[in-house]
Amino acid sequence: MEKRVMVVKIALAFLLALASTAVFSPTDKVRGEGKVLRTGNYAFSPAPNGGNSPDLEATGLIAASRGVLYDGTAAYAGWMGSAGSAGTVHVMIDLLKDYSLDQIRIVLNAPNKYWGFKDITVKYRPEAATGYYIATRHVKQGTDLNYAVTVPMANQTARFIVLDIRRTQAYQHIPLTELEITEGTGAPGQNPAPPFTVAQLKAELNKDALIADRFGQWINDPWPGKVTSDAQLRQEYATEAVALANVKLDPAKYDAYGGIKSMGQFEATGYFRLQQIGGKWWFITPDGYPFIMKGVDATSLWDPGYQTPTLKADGTPRQIFEALPDRTAYAPAYTKDTNGEYISFVVANVMKKYGDNFEAKWEDITKKRLILWGFNAFSKWTKPKGVAFPYVQVLQDPPTLRRIQWSYDVFDPQAAPTIESALRAQLTTGKASKWLIGYTYDNEAGWTTDIVKSVLAYKSDSPAKQAFVDFLAPRHNSDLAAVNRLLGTNASSFEALKDTPIDIAKVPAADVSAYLKLASATYFSTVRNVIKKYDPNHMFMGANVVPTWRTSLEWDQGAMPYVDAFSVDSYTRDAAWMDRYEPYGKPLLNLEHSFGSSDRGLSYISAPTKTTSIAERGDAYQAFAESQAANPLFVGSGWYAYYDQPVTGRADTENYNIGLVNQQDQPYTEMIERMKSAHAVLEAIHQYGPNLASGAVATASSSYAAALAAANATDGSGSTRWGSKYNDNEWIRADLGAVKTVNRVRLSWENAYGKAYKIQVSSDGTNWRDVYATSAGNGGVDDISFAATSARYVRMLGVQRGSAYGYSLWRFEVYAS
Repeated sequence: MEKRVMVVKIALAFLLALASTAVFSPTDKVRGEGKVLRTGNYAFSPAPNGGNSPDLEATGLIAASRGVLYDGTAAYAGWMGSAGSAGTVHVMIDLLKDYSLDQIRIVLNAPNKYWGFKDITVKYRPEAATGYYIATRHVKQGTDLNYAVTVPMANQTARFIVLDIRRTQAYQHIPLTELEITEGTGAPGQNPAPPFTVAQLKAELNKDALIADRFGQWINDPWPGKVTSDAQLRQEYATEAVALANVKLDPAKYDAYGGIKSMGQFEATGYFRLQQIGGKWWFITPDGYPFIMKGVDATSLWDPGYQTPTLKADGTPRQIFEALPDRTAYAPAYTKDTNGEYISFVVANVMKKYGDNFEAKWEDITKKRLILWGFNAFSKWTKPKGVAFPYVQVLQDPPTLRRIQWSYDVFDPQAAPTIESALRAQLTTGKASKWLIGYTYDNEAGWTTDIVKSVLAYKSDSPAKQAFVDFLAPRHNSDLAAVNRLLGTNASSFEALKDTPIDIAKVPAADVSAYLKLASATYFSTVRNVIKKYDPNHMFMGANVVPTWRTSLEWDQGAMPYVDAFSVDSYTRDAAWMDRYEPYGKPLLNLEHSFGSSDRGLSYISAPTKTTSIAERGDAYQAFAESQAANPLFVGSGWYAYYDQPVTGRADTENYNIGLVNQQDQPYTEMIERMKSAHAVLEAIHQYGPNLASGAVATASSSYAAALAAANATDGSGSTRWGSKYNDNEWIRADLGAVKTVNRVRLSWENAYGKAYKIQVSSDGTNWRDVYATSAGNGGVDDISFAATSARYVRMLGVQRGSAYGYSLWRFEVYAS
């Protein structure tokens, strides 16, 4: 594209960003003041398989004058969801000539809760333009069935409009009820080209729209702190380096690996291990101290998930970037493989930000960030090269294994030697590492009845099919006639049955279930044996299954005798994912989870993890982390991931808001403050149960200022505090809402601490009993236990200050017996 055209395109995109934002409007919203256009044609991709004629199943052009989208009625086009449904549906509109547009209003009325959409992107182009401009990307808000999106167009000119409507998940149905395109004040275009055919309209889907600026940021919206220059990046590094200069693990609280010293020292084996303490599972560090893993996934600067393709499938450039980093100056940011070329804006921005020796400087900042934020491990996937931190290593299954759908044939006699050959070097290298926590193997690939169904259709050249018949025969007393009657087959022998397709519907459910358990035991025992042969020092922690996808309870059950801990990837807000595993008593890890919002051009992963703001991402994390920690089986988790995915999509098109840090290396501070608060109490919650004072109504004898209110000590945040006036004999109390049995209080003091104070309890808030007293307070964190007692109100009564100031608490926590 010529430089002049690109400049015009960028200018128009910038003006549009200022003028056009999507807003929710009810379906009876007054139309724009201009004429509502009912001209031209439109087409769909794919064709609607729901809704009303003439749009239903339409594969050709539909005239605006007769289609259901312009008729002003409840008739609609619809796309039914299924396992194989397209994630995005497209509507291509040809107005036949250029029009100045006032607004576009899109009505998406859902018949019931199973209908809806995740987000909608509205793109447009004048006839003469070679690419598209993005008018808006609107994320559905709320649960209203009647929904409309109004897109101000500010007299922008368009002949072609494309709607990209995405599903939240495959089974969601998408409705599209009405389109109202309102003409603006400019004159219509003259001498237009002929109407586009369906093929020409579908070709419009291959035209690019400008998405990212030269830093890889969403180009269509402004926001506070958006990077505008290399100098800004350098200044942010200088500022953060000063702020983090003295950050390191506190040796009084932690051992070198992050183990908690206050819980006492247990057997030190020189490697990470697991142990039950008081009925709760814990990791034990190589030095013998308890440890809950608070990990981050994909932490490497070079992680391929942070790259975005620069080329289309046909090898032509993607015209979606304002500008790409200079290929010579930022050569490390570019990579190639057989599928094309990729740019990592993460790498390019880090190079701009940190300058000479950028990777070492970035590693120093990254480690200090994670320590300050309360993280203590690299939990999955890639990690920085030069940072000593506890980590989990994922062992990938070799690509040469005999595949069955997303998994492989675990009964293949060549599987074990193939796996051993592939893993030997990694295991030998990891054997001596004190930082290695343990291994997981493969990823999100358990067996289900779908796998068994495939196996039963195979012939005797399938080891899995052979294993099924060998397993089934003795379960039915090796009675061939009885097995043939059961399966509806006519095999002359059990060997012949191995060559006979079997309908899974004819196989008793108990047999399918037992076969799945056998397959699982074969898989996990094989992997365990290989690991222990070459590395007896480290744990085998499962295969990162997704509890509701590509696994089964039988598969998970079959793993339990062979794993030291059981790992899952559970993107949810509900710690109840652990309930199904409680009968087995194994330590549990959630090695992939996160929360995201659709903002700055990025998207959230799924409905359960959707949030509406950066701050809410932190709130969701805190609630989830604390609820997981309360389970006695829980030993750790991993946040996926350190950086956001690229706004322009990684190779598989994902562009999720999942990072602790954006691709411009800017931390999401509002979220991270809540994460810090959660991390500070996870060990206490795991050891003692939920904090009963979290969110409790708090009152105090005084507050030095309005910003130091009593509620700050029970709000769950470690960055807000209560501070009294500068007197002795000040107090703070928490109302637990009902009488509870309590036996522990934790006080996290600010510098203004209590030298002498009491912990008191009451059932009515008037009559108080002492349960603890000290005259030797020295600040920090006081973990106070006392005999179990009933109380609704718990208070700290200061007797003598430890400083010239008052009493000040970051946290006031209460725990049950």
